[in-house]
Amino acid sequence: MSEKSSKHIQPVVAVVGHIDHGKTSLLDYIRKSKVAERETGGITQRISAYEIEHTQKENDTPRPITFIDTPGHEAFQEMRRRGTSAADIAILVIAADDGVKPQTLEAWNAITTAGIPFIVAFTKIDKDTAHIGRAKESALKEGIYLEGLGGTIPWVGVSPKSGDGVSELLDLILLVTDLEEIHCNPSLPARAIVIESSRDPKTGVSATVIVRDGTFTVGSCTVADDTWAPLRAIEDAHGTKVKEVRCGKPAFITGFSKEPRVGSELVVVASKKEAEALAKEGEKPLAQQKTLDENKKCVRLLLKADTAGSIEALEFELKKIPQENAEFLIVQKGAGAISENDVRSLVGFENAIVLGFNVGVDASAKDLAERQHIKIETRPIIYELTEWLTEEIEKIAPPAVEPSLLGVAKIIKHFSTSGNKHVVGGKVQEGTIKLSASVTIIRRDIEVGTGKIVNLQSQKSDIDSLSEGMEFGAQIETKSDLAGGDRIEIRSV
Repeated sequence: MSEKSSKHIQPVVAVVGHIDHGKTSLLDYIRKSKVAERETGGITQRISAYEIEHTQKENDTPRPITFIDTPGHEAFQEMRRRGTSAADIAILVIAADDGVKPQTLEAWNAITTAGIPFIVAFTKIDKDTAHIGRAKESALKEGIYLEGLGGTIPWVGVSPKSGDGVSELLDLILLVTDLEEIHCNPSLPARAIVIESSRDPKTGVSATVIVRDGTFTVGSCTVADDTWAPLRAIEDAHGTKVKEVRCGKPAFITGFSKEPRVGSELVVVASKKEAEALAKEGEKPLAQQKTLDENKKCVRLLLKADTAGSIEALEFELKKIPQENAEFLIVQKGAGAISENDVRSLVGFENAIVLGFNVGVDASAKDLAERQHIKIETRPIIYELTEWLTEEIEKIAPPAVEPSLLGVAKIIKHFSTSGNKHVVGGKVQEGTIKLSASVTIIRRDIEVGTGKIVNLQSQKSDIDSLSEGMEFGAQIETKSDLAGGDRIEIRSV
């Protein structure tokens, strides 16, 4: 077979950018579906792959394009990086009414790290508040140099609502494909990138992959790190069962021994025996047990989510939660519904929590958790889950409150000592001092001891408190020495 005949031209395109800049809506228009309306909270929280065909104006033959829709929320930056690493071309989406935002720059950095060509799509050009000129300026300020403005990066304005500019965008994708000579070889050894994995009680463990080289065929065996799968069935991007899938195309594969890691490479091997052996070799050694801080409360967490990528996103968000007096110990994590076995692994531990993102809870798991006082919290939006956990941590281990200074007095003279009781005379310099208050004794700005005011007098009369400027006599109980010139401070507990 000649090199030319072995080439397959089907670019893989990652759509990346800031949250709510119209990435999913743009793909929604392209593939004529309604995915955006079904997204919880309007946020794409998983990676999906889609395949379309586009006919250029000067060419009657439709050409295939694979799209990867990557999440825009900050928590999913790792998934975004993996999305672009599986792609040939990126579409950097920038809203014409909003300009470049922090996650736009994150996505741009992911593109440059991957070293792939990209196109800027200015979305929402139909909005009254759209100003494509300002949006371009915001890109230029960040070093994104566009064609016609001193740079070479192609761009187009699009409206995911009306479809304006979408055909031009697809033309640009195919133009970049041809200029960059993007192609793959279906005759090479088969290799794919896992962009998502999940677990379902009916169908088992599955993965969405992008085939980068070669052809995956039903009947072969595949391995990805420490997991393997016999290819008994392959589904294409439309959910149709197919006998083979060539490079450049997305595929859905079920039957893995466990969830393959997002970003791992899937390869074909000769036999089941070889697949099992390679998977065993790919097993990572167990991580060393985390050393816990004995001064902090340990909060044991078990994480469950709809997909492996979502687990990564949840872990990323957990790192943002303040842990001043508490620390997290993630004892287990995985994709799929929360089961009784999940809850059982936390039985007997204090401050144990099961966090579920976009998953259900088995009835038996719920019953066991209630009996064992283990908290289960599930939410369909990731930041709602971490907001709940933040509030829960404040209840379990409240942040330390610095005591405030209530009063300061100077000891003018030390009169006598009887056991641990010292009779002194002094003057209030700041705030208020009170009978029965605990005091800190300061000498030359160094704390030398603590004590308690057991008697307080002013003009030979017993009193309960004195304010700034007043002189007093007092009996202070302390095991430390007291001397003229010392300062006593009263603070809130």
